Amino acid sequence: MNKKIITAFLILSLLLFAYSIQKFIFTYHFNSAQVKSNITYLSSDAFKGRMPGTLENELASTYIKSQFQSSGIMPLSATYYEDFNVVYPQKIDGLPCLRILDKSGEVIKSFQYNKDFKEDTLSFKQNHISFSKASSTNINNDFIKIVSGNNICVFYAPTDDKISFRSSFDANSKLALLIIVKKDVLKSIKDYLSKDNNVDCYIPYRENTAKINNVLGYISGRDPSLPPIVISAHFDHMGEDFSGNIYSGALDNASGISFVIEMSKYIKSLGTPDRDIIFAGFNAEEYGFKGSSTFAKTYYSRIKDGKVFNFDMIGGSSSVPLSIMGAKKDNTNTPLVNEVSNICGESHIKYKLMFQDASDHSPFRSLGINAVTFCDDDTSKIHTPSDKAEFINTSSIDTCYTVASKEILTSAFSKNPIVLYDKFILVFSAVGSAFAGIYVVLIFVKNKKKLQK
Repeated sequence: MNKKIITAFLILSLLLFAYSIQKFIFTYHFNSAQVKSNITYLSSDAFKGRMPGTLENELASTYIKSQFQSSGIMPLSATYYEDFNVVYPQKIDGLPCLRILDKSGEVIKSFQYNKDFKEDTLSFKQNHISFSKASSTNINNDFIKIVSGNNICVFYAPTDDKISFRSSFDANSKLALLIIVKKDVLKSIKDYLSKDNNVDCYIPYRENTAKINNVLGYISGRDPSLPPIVISAHFDHMGEDFSGNIYSGALDNASGISFVIEMSKYIKSLGTPDRDIIFAGFNAEEYGFKGSSTFAKTYYSRIKDGKVFNFDMIGGSSSVPLSIMGAKKDNTNTPLVNEVSNICGESHIKYKLMFQDASDHSPFRSLGINAVTFCDDDTSKIHTPSDKAEFINTSSIDTCYTVASKEILTSAFSKNPIVLYDKFILVFSAVGSAFAGIYVVLIFVKNKKKLQK
């Protein structure tokens, strides 16, 4: 009887080991180097900063679609695209200028674009302004505020005296025009104004409307009635300036969408999940979460009881702990925040909690949908031309994968122990197979000794 039990155990071990090896061979293994390769491509000069409303933004969405297609990810609707309209800053003819005019209208001083001043891309309800000391409603040490009709325009000097930063565009901003200048330039402008000269500034942008799209695909689960999982990231960024400096957006957020692309390949190779898994590339996050807001409202009835795992800025400095970002009204006891925090603790991974409405989890949380954003809170280069792929850290990508994959797989494959405990089963079956080999050898030796007698 004991021999039968042992034999059955050993046969089972061999079968499990063979299956585990086959599963290992045919599973696509998440590769942070491949994530960085996609980051490098999407943040290359060819995409010119992926600003919504531009051709290059559309080309980025086409690339993401092609990656989903090649992984076998099906379109969520008739196509992979979800169209929506946005107001965006459109470049128009002309050159940016900031100059000082005397009382007769003669130019007495011209400031240099990209050295002395630059547009901050918050708003372009107005692109040309001329003002004097009399029309300036507030002249401060750090800024000059001008009311022009119903519009408010501001010239300001940043505390670090760097003018390369671009703010996210906001069509609903109360400001009509925002100009960033060096500290010495602001002082010079105030001096000229005090001598009754005029300031004239023109930035060749205007606000226009464009149709852009999210990119949406999914893997069909065994039970479509179960609430789905959403794995998402935005792919838009800040475009390029009038000097041709490209805001590449490698960390923010070619990294997040590249992470999602790699996750889609990995999860697809695991087989059929318990529930649908939606992969979403959101557009116009930099315009106020327009893409994720559109998606959340359109698919609310389908995803209201689901979970959203959003990725924004993955691959920052290794000195920065992984951030788990909930919404402003969330706290440490918010279910999904708590679940992910526990995984970090169990995995001995340094992390910090953030509660901000600062990424694409925000529209979902405002609708009561479970959502978190995984983020490396490394803001040293974001929204500047310095946010390049060369600074992406693959070890930080691996850290995020370790945490996110555990929570995602637990939610998506709860009825499939082969996926959830693949490493344990592989080790267990390997040990069992080793014992099987030893057992067979011992039986062979024992039988051989009997024959020799």
